[in-house]
Amino acid sequence: MGFFKGLGAVVLVLALVVGGVFGVYGLSLAVYKTFAPAYMSAETDAYRHNKSYIEGTIRDLRDLRVQYLSCAPEHRDALRGLILHRAGELDWDRLPNDLRSFLNELEAV
Repeated sequence: MGFFKGLGAVVLVLALVVGGVFGVYGLSLAVYKTFAPAYMSAETDAYRHNKSYIEGTIRDLRDLRVQYLSCAPEHRDALRGLILHRAGELDWDRLPNDLRSFLNELEAV
């Protein structure tokens, strides 16, 4: 009878350990599910306010402006949409005046 008590105790301890591991894992998933969107949003905002990101996007917008001005008229609508989409990711107050004027012209079209 002592053997079965010991075996029962071992099985009970193993069940508690396995249950605890799954409980902690489930809790960590619940915490991640709750706080991950806010964390990722803050991380994305920090990235988009990064100086190198802003400078790179300005450089891309200037390249796109050159393409827009030199492309065929039938391609301008598609390029206009792309330019405005990319510019929508930035605070226009941080853009150089020439680029801001160009974007305002594109919005007016």
